[in-house]
Amino acid sequence: MKLFKLCTVPKYTCKLNLYSGKNIDAINTTPTNVVMALCENIFDKGHTLATDNWYTSLQLAYRLLEKQTHLIGTLRKNRRGLPKAVVDSKLQKGETMAMENEDGVTVLKWKDKRDVLMLSTKHSDKIAVMVKKGKQIRKPKVILDYNKSKGSVDMSDQMGAFSSPLRKTVKWYRKLAIELLLNTAVVNAWVMYNENKQSKSSIVDFRMSLINYLTRPADSQEIIINERPKRLKHVLKLKEGKVRDTRRFCVQCYKDSVQEFGRKVAKNKAKKVSTYCVQCKGEPHFCLKCFNYVHR
Repeated sequence: MKLFKLCTVPKYTCKLNLYSGKNIDAINTTPTNVVMALCENIFDKGHTLATDNWYTSLQLAYRLLEKQTHLIGTLRKNRRGLPKAVVDSKLQKGETMAMENEDGVTVLKWKDKRDVLMLSTKHSDKIAVMVKKGKQIRKPKVILDYNKSKGSVDMSDQMGAFSSPLRKTVKWYRKLAIELLLNTAVVNAWVMYNENKQSKSSIVDFRMSLINYLTRPADSQEIIINERPKRLKHVLKLKEGKVRDTRRFCVQCYKDSVQEFGRKVAKNKAKKVSTYCVQCKGEPHFCLKCFNYVHR
């Protein structure tokens, strides 16, 4: 049995694929096929996938570009078709070697404590500066962006492991049910709760609150009927058409960026999305996070 996850940056698991029994063959579970099956519902929307070196390859990069989806990920140096000038280059610490082909696929090697080999369909060899412990550190932009996103699956698994109900003696199909109901679903609920609340809750405290609520005495349960929340009266819809024609600035992201950085810089900071609110006047564009914030 193999379980594969697709997670968003805030650690939310948006899809799971289980391979077991007859369908756990060499064809179905090749890295490229696993990714294409997991991501079939998010293609043609301009998303970017971050993958580790088990998945990342030139074959996957080209398949995703056909679906208007970008890829960034770490690479194994024995993958087919990689430029030898990059893979075999001998670098000193802090040095970078990169090549970009005519299709916009960049293979980059950067030397830190060890060699780091990367592939990206949206980055060049641009260097960014970050501050760590009061010191300026120069790193390729692709590595900074990858590090921001790579931990989503790891963090989702880590959060699920806290106070995990799984036990070694439980049979596999029961473990799967426990994983989906008491780990993945709870972590997803915790992520959504923290995204829409100013005061954050730890995963352990959230689990305890959930347990206390579900196990409270029957005579203490009250039926409370509230007015429908504002956010449930509004609908976030995807604009039809090609992504490049339908993307607009998220109005809330742009507003916040203008207040923080000014109008000139805001255009480079604010997100561009193809989703808009059907009910709001003028049908303004919102990213999911800002949509939930504005309509909370």
